[in-house]
Amino acid sequence: MATSMAEHHAMRLAHAEAHAALHGLSLTPLRRQVYAAIVASERPVGAYELLDALKPQRGRVPPTTVYRALDFLLAHGFVHRIESKNAYVACCEVGVPHCSQFLICDGCGATVEIPGDGLAEQLSHSPPAHGFEVHRQVVELSGLCALCARASRSSASASASA
Repeated sequence: MATSMAEHHAMRLAHAEAHAALHGLSLTPLRRQVYAAIVASERPVGAYELLDALKPQRGRVPPTTVYRALDFLLAHGFVHRIESKNAYVACCEVGVPHCSQFLICDGCGATVEIPGDGLAEQLSHSPPAHGFEVHRQVVELSGLCALCARASRSSASASASA
């Protein structure tokens, strides 16, 4: 039986809370609310969008407070930063160290994390990287998700028929 989106989000939050408890990490109410807002988003979410999402629960929150919460969530593997969007997505495998690649839809903004150390390993050990010390690696692929690609083809067909 398929789980609803709300159940899926609740499972992700419960997993994150369990991970934090297991590792002695302080998932404060603010950090939890920031993480919950990121989990609930279907696309990368920026810090100022998070500020707006928090207003109904917390009132006006200083941007530095949200950035500190994001720094904590990044440092402990709860979220990833999408460099090209200056935004954040929830990690698909909280508590499991991994490298990821991201598929980012130019149409709707949906972002899919593809965990896999193989590509990261291959890139950091390729001949051009010889002698280069890799400190951080971000792989982001932009294009169209299946739904947006289908819609694009449909509108292109309709335009060609007219």
